[in-house]
Amino acid sequence: MAARRGLPPLEHLLCSRGPKGRVVVANDTFDAVLELEVRQERISQALRGDFLDAGDPPLLGPLTPRRHERLVELMGTSLHHCDHIADIAVNTHAGGPGARAAQIEYIGSLAADELAALFYVVDMAGFAFVRARRYEAEDPSVWEKITVFEECLLRHGSWFLWAHIRGGQENNTDQMIEAGLRELVDWETGKEGMSPGLRMSLVDAYRHRLKKADDDVADVESSLRERLRRQVMAPQIGNLAENSTDR
Repeated sequence: MAARRGLPPLEHLLCSRGPKGRVVVANDTFDAVLELEVRQERISQALRGDFLDAGDPPLLGPLTPRRHERLVELMGTSLHHCDHIADIAVNTHAGGPGARAAQIEYIGSLAADELAALFYVVDMAGFAFVRARRYEAEDPSVWEKITVFEECLLRHGSWFLWAHIRGGQENNTDQMIEAGLRELVDWETGKEGMSPGLRMSLVDAYRHRLKKADDDVADVESSLRERLRRQVMAPQIGNLAENSTDR
């Protein structure tokens, strides 16, 4: 089961007609309705598939059916957030620097629990990317590749995850990752005009939300993962018996 519903659509949507055929459509058109349906189906497929491995989630271990349902719902909603973030870019003039600022502002508007769930789905996508590619731990660029893959999911939405899993000669996600790696190097070397990444902005938003400006990134990320774990493991009304025997 994926998230029960997406988020209210913006004026324009980034339509995913195919790995190379992304176009912008108005939200009051048949194409927009179809796009929302396609997004939901792709998110459902991703959460049922082996790539994200929601059936045996890392850091959480085996889950009861109700807790698994809760995790999948949280991950599905988070993937809808990724789609919304991607749409923000096409609703900002020319998709320029103002687009990134608007995306960061949206991330900063999310509640702490939403930030934790969004971080988890992005974190697990990065883990799955490395597992599927079988990168060696000694590869000096492996962590940069993980970061960029996670960044691409936030920027391009669930389409990016679907296109990567689907693969094929027409898939251009590898080119997106390469472009992201170049941008990361530019940012790290202080190139003028570079905007902060969305993944970093997600962590910073959570740090700001908790008023922990002095905490290092590793501690903040651990706090995000623990917050997600608590959401999944929290007792649910009508489910006290299950939770009393499985904590």
